[in-house]
Amino acid sequence: MHTIVAKAETKLKKKLLDSSQLQPHEVVIVPAGKSYGIVSFETAEDGHFKVTLAANSGTFYVFNEHWEGLSNSAVQPFIASTAAALITKAQAEAIFGNPIHDQEFRDLNACLARYEINTPVRMRHFLSQIAHESGGLRWLKELADGTAYEFREDLGNVHPGDGPKYKGAGAIQLTGRANYAAFAQAISDPKVMEGCEYVAKIYPFSSAGFWWHNNQINALCDQGATVEDVTLYVNGGDNGLDDRKEYYGKARKVI
Repeated sequence: MHTIVAKAETKLKKKLLDSSQLQPHEVVIVPAGKSYGIVSFETAEDGHFKVTLAANSGTFYVFNEHWEGLSNSAVQPFIASTAAALITKAQAEAIFGNPIHDQEFRDLNACLARYEINTPVRMRHFLSQIAHESGGLRWLKELADGTAYEFREDLGNVHPGDGPKYKGAGAIQLTGRANYAAFAQAISDPKVMEGCEYVAKIYPFSSAGFWWHNNQINALCDQGATVEDVTLYVNGGDNGLDDRKEYYGKARKVI
């Protein structure tokens, strides 16, 4: 956990507005020398940072010059140091609406760190999309048997049995021998080529993050994309849009 210390009397603000525009309950006066543990922070406008305090104490805007421990150069090292806990099991389950098993939870945090899905807006979009695509973690491999993919050269399925073996796996279904091979190389795990069962069990989220990264969805999120915008990239249309929006709303409450 990272600690910040007030260098002078300052404020924690619930909104990125001048203090005179805020209600009393939206401002916390902080004396010089007061310290807080924070679990995340990111740059905001007008020389401010957005910080999330430890112990579920809330998210606030602070003026960076008034605090020790906050700087633009500290953002990425902080993210790296907390990568193993970018999301808690309680947060994940609150979004997905179902239990997340230990291996799934480990892979989720590894995925978020590896593919730099590490800001609130990136995480909200990613988690809400995979929540919809997986039915709240109910489907981490394709329900169909995969025979429809047999000898699909566009998927790299050139051998008998490739269709079922490399059918959709993971929260955003990785499909086809060629895509499995690319993921195996990216993740440095040749066992990925064992097929659907292995990927669905070991890399249900990293396989989705691989697709997310290759399609540059982080950049889209950083540009202020809406749920509609991200859905168009993930789905090619607006299928399940209301459900995706509902999951996004859940993600905003906990991240």
